Amino acid sequence: MVIKLMKTFVRFVKYLIFTYCITGLVYSAAGYVYREVVGKQEVFSPLISVPSTVLSWPWMVYADIKHIGMGLQDIMAFISLVVCLAVVITKELNLKKNIEKDLNLLVK
Repeated sequence: MVIKLMKTFVRFVKYLIFTYCITGLVYSAAGYVYREVVGKQEVFSPLISVPSTVLSWPWMVYADIKHIGMGLQDIMAFISLVVCLAVVITKELNLKKNIEKDLNLLVK
């Protein structure tokens, strides 16, 4: 029972990290697209800015909303977060159904 709980917890943490990183990448890419459309130059190299954006996107979204308002980056980050969570929940529900189906086949 404890091992099953630990496996579930580890799988949940993996999905959480995956969702966090994908949302950060979407936030970073949306920022690059926005700055390109507006015509602003990039200040930092993508080798520096993308990893830092992936790690700190929640604070950047908070600062954007607080000081500037909702922008394209923020909307894209929220959409990405919702989509990733929907995919994770769907995958978990399908996994649970398959496990229950396998258990029912074993019982019969």
